[in-house]
Amino acid sequence: MKPKIAVEPVDSIPNDARVRHYDELEYDAKGHFPSVVERGEQLIDWETAGQFSDGEFVKYTGYFRVLLA
Repeated sequence: MKPKIAVEPVDSIPNDARVRHYDELEYDAKGHFPSVVERGEQLIDWETAGQFSDGEFVKYTGYFRVLLA
């Protein structure tokens, strides 16, 4: 079964949180991120899932927390 990725917009980020800018994402992660933001939860391959950390924050059009399942 493929892993799922979802993101949720956040207004504030904890001081000790891992934050990456969209431009810092690896190629596959960068390719999937905009569609997850626009369309919601998606299935992704294991290699792409490995390019994210559950609970990390990504700055894109705003700040988003990554949720992997």
